[in-house]
Amino acid sequence: MNSKEVCTVFNRIYDPIFRKYILQPTVITGVFWQAELGARLTKEEIYEANEVHIFIPSLAEATRIFGTNEEFQENPTKYFALRPEDKIMRGISSGRSLTIVSVSTFDYGSKDLQHWEVVAK
Repeated sequence: MNSKEVCTVFNRIYDPIFRKYILQPTVITGVFWQAELGARLTKEEIYEANEVHIFIPSLAEATRIFGTNEEFQENPTKYFALRPEDKIMRGISSGRSLTIVSVSTFDYGSKDLQHWEVVAK
């Protein structure tokens, strides 16, 4: 997978000093962004069913180190995590962020094949 696209992940962190959640950005270079447009039809209405699939290679360059949830909780300034309910955005400042729905880890094969698949809406 060889892509030059950029995305920004925003992790929610609780700030005990201000007693509110803040969003910490991490810029990742070398991702593949695939948008899927769709609709869901019920008897009463038509609903938007758009999804975005983001493929992030494990070798992608990022401004922080990918860590487990435990590592991220211990040191959120050093690590970032891919978690449902966090935000993700195409580019660095596109203005429209999406909510991460699910994250799948594909950590088999060579380092060139290992990646995460993030689904966002």
